[in-house]
Parts: sequence; C-alpha cells; structure tokens
Amino acid sequence: MRKYVWLILGISFFGIIQSCKKNPTEKEVDRGELDEKEAMLKDSVFYYTKLLSLWQDYMPPRNVNDIANDEILRSYTSKYETAEDVLDFLTGLTPNDPSTGKPIDRFSFLDRQGVVSDEIQNAVATSYGMYVFYLQTNAAVNNADLYVKMVDVNSPAYQAGIRRGDRILSIDGKTNLDYNTQQSQGFKGVNEALNSSSMNVKWVTPNAVTTEKMITSSLYNFNPILSDKVFSIDEKKIGYLAFSSFVNIENKGVLTKMHKDFEDIFQSFEGQSISELIVDLRYNGGGAVNTAEYLADKIAPILADGEKMYYYKVNAVLEAWEWTEPGEEFGPVYFDKSGSLNLSKVYFLVSRSTASASELLINSLMPYMDVQVIGTEKTYGKPVGFFEVFMDKEEETGLYATSFQMFNSNDFGDYFGGLSPNKITYEDYFKDFGDPEEGLISEALYHIKNNKYYAGTSGSSAIASKERLLKDKKVNIKNVGQRASDYGMFKFRNKDLKIK
Repeated sequence: MRKYVWLILGISFFGIIQSCKKNPTEKEVDRGELDEKEAMLKDSVFYYTKLLSLWQDYMPPRNVNDIANDEILRSYTSKYETAEDVLDFLTGLTPNDPSTGKPIDRFSFLDRQGVVSDEIQNAVATSYGMYVFYLQTNAAVNNADLYVKMVDVNSPAYQAGIRRGDRILSIDGKTNLDYNTQQSQGFKGVNEALNSSSMNVKWVTPNAVTTEKMITSSLYNFNPILSDKVFSIDEKKIGYLAFSSFVNIENKGVLTKMHKDFEDIFQSFEGQSISELIVDLRYNGGGAVNTAEYLADKIAPILADGEKMYYYKVNAVLEAWEWTEPGEEFGPVYFDKSGSLNLSKVYFLVSRSTASASELLINSLMPYMDVQVIGTEKTYGKPVGFFEVFMDKEEETGLYATSFQMFNSNDFGDYFGGLSPNKITYEDYFKDFGDPEEGLISEALYHIKNNKYYAGTSGSSAIASKERLLKDKKVNIKNVGQRASDYGMFKFRNKDLKIK
C-alpha cells in the first residue's frame, strides 16, 4: 500500500480544516471498518512524513528503511488515536525555531476534505467569504469590537453588501460579540457562527449605515483580485494591484480565468506606461507557486531574464532520487521575462498575514531590483513547502508534509521569522484597498514622490488613523473566517510524479 503513490505537487500551510457535518441520510459505516481505515491512515501518515520531511533525521526510526516494516510502523502509530495525532507527534520532534521557541514544523497538515485544490486549482470556495478581527476604537473602554477586514468578491457576504471596515453588531440576534466576552468563552460563539450554514448578521458601515440580512454559506467562484488601478503623481504613473491569493493560472494544461485577469491588468499597466508598481499582499497567505513565478516574470526587469529565480533544498532521500537536478520537478527555476514593463523598483505592502508564495515572490525579486517592503510588521515566515500525497485510493485525504525549502539566487531563504519591512507603518482599516489615503498605500506613494518615507512610524493619513484606532490596537481571532489555502504555496504540475 505504501510503496507507490501518485501525487500532485503542493506547497502549503492550512491553518484549520473545518469538520463536515454528517448528513443524516448517509449510510452508516461499521465501527470496526472505520477503526481499521483510521489505523491504515495513521500508518500512511507516519510513513510519508518520515520519508518526505525536510527534518527527516529528527524523526524515528533512525534507519529510514525501517518504515517499510509494518510491525515497526504499527509500534509507533498504535499509541495514537487519530492520524492528526501521529502527525502532531512527528512535527513536534522537529528542531526549535529560534524566532518562536517552538518546533519549526508548524506547517504540515492533513486535509481530509480536499478543500485546498478547490480553492487554489479550481478557484471555488464554500464559506461566507468574510474575514474578521477585533479592534479597540474607544480609549475609555478596555475592550474591542468585531470588524470586517476583507471580503471575497462574489462571496455570500459580498453579495449581502458587507465590506471592509464594517462593524458586526450582532449574529443571530446575539450582541455579546465583544472581545472580553468572547475571549472568556474561547471565541466559541463567533467561531460557531462563522462555521455555520447560515446566519442573520447585523452590521454598521463606517458611514453609520446599519443593515441586517440573512446570509448562507455557499459555493462561490473565488476572485482574489481586491483592486487594480493606476495612480498619477506629478507626471508619474503608478500601477497598484491588490489580491488575496495566488489562484492557479493554469489547470491541467489549460489557462484559467486568473491568467486572463492578470494579463488584462498588466496589459493595462503597460498601455498606461507605468514607471512604478505597488503590489498589495497584506492579506495574501499564498497559493499556486506557478502564479508566483508568472508574476515574478511580469515584474522583474529585463536584466533578470534567464537568471536564477530560486532553488530548492530537500532531505537526503529526495536528493538521492535526483529530484532537484536541472529539468526535474524541483530543479532550479529561472526567470523568463514577459511583458514590456522594465521596472527598477517595486513596492510590496505586507502584514503578518503575508506568507509563503507571497514571500517567495518578494524574496525572488530582491537580487535583481530595488524591492521596498512596507508593512505593519514582519511577514509570516514560511520559506518551506510540501507535496500533496493522497492517503487513500479514493483520493479524499491528502497529506502535506513539509518537504523542501526555497532560496533566492543570493542563497537567502532562512526567513522563518518573517521578512522585515523597510518601513513599519499603520494600516487604516476604515479605508478600502486602492484608496490613496489608506496608511500603507499613502506611505508607498509618498516614497515614490519624495524618495523617502514619512518621518516616524506613519504617514499623514495613517497618523489620523492611528489616533482613531488607539495606536492600531487590534486582536485577530485565530482560525476564524480563514481560507483553507491561507499561508500556502501549491505547485501543481500537468504530470504526476511517482515516489520510488
């Protein structure tokens, strides 16, 4: 069972996978059959994690060939109830990350529902499509309220009229959504509501317009483009592009709508002769690595054409299999310049939510042009990736075991603590993507005009925002309204790869 497996190459981190509600009409499955299926799944997770992990040497057994012995394998896996428990055990053995003091593999996960490929490969998602956080806006009150920081275009929340900067007043009639109350309950109420099939939401806009609607969690075509436009400063044309995920530009050899959307945007930039570019990745947790390569080829200057973009590091077993040799799936990647832009500088807007494929794009361009990073803090820090290995013949459950690290042409790739911004500033949550007065955007525009940043920690518009938001005191709810593909890089290929 474990000798061979067909797999699609993937690089990703999945913050949380929601549990499916059991359909009462489904056929009941024998408990013994379920237990045996889980036992086989535990064995497979142990086998492939040990085989593929970048930190293979830290995991038992000492001799990697011993995992082919069913008795030895079961002696480890029988101690754990679920396959997730087995994976937690193995990742817990990886060396400590100096930036966190915790095991470095905080990325590997098991996807029992195949959600990842739907979002990144097929550009579809099932959720409300809104992402929330807590924000304190009253200095006299030691508490925070629930706000919306982003809404997916085409999602149920977007169709209902919910937008960035709106404050959620109640869900299903419950108004106790404040931070202090929800924290005391482990955010159970908000989590359950956002993971439900439908909810009645009441919200108020920054302009004090209150609305109440019933919205239903449903399947929608996922469009990650948040804004694209061209700013004019003096005689300069500045392109601006904000997007929330690296949705695949190609699916099984066929170019996707994502490819057309990006082509249209960059053709518009070229047609208007932009001389500067701002790429807003503040909430972009990653996606398809070939989309990152495509964008790098669009943004890079002509001098980078044919030069190395990045390369991979893998464990001793995969290296012995020659997977990183030139021309192989994990061989070095080189720039193939496309389009007529010949920029010498690019601005990236980032936050702690900027991860993986976003960081790869930024890091790959650094050796070849002036890369200015403006953010609220360091990026997430995920220079590693994984394969999707199916654990069952039905291809319902996929393992993503961290298997390789990526380095730019200057051999830099150890940014587990995140990429540091050139300028730390404040974000204005009440201004939309593409608004020139929004904190991060205004900082970039100021630098483009004056070749320097605002003094201190924020620009003019962000200063007003800072005062309003009490020094940007915010609290994010972990794993609430988060996409399956957040903090991920997925490398989908047209051909399958066989493990030897």
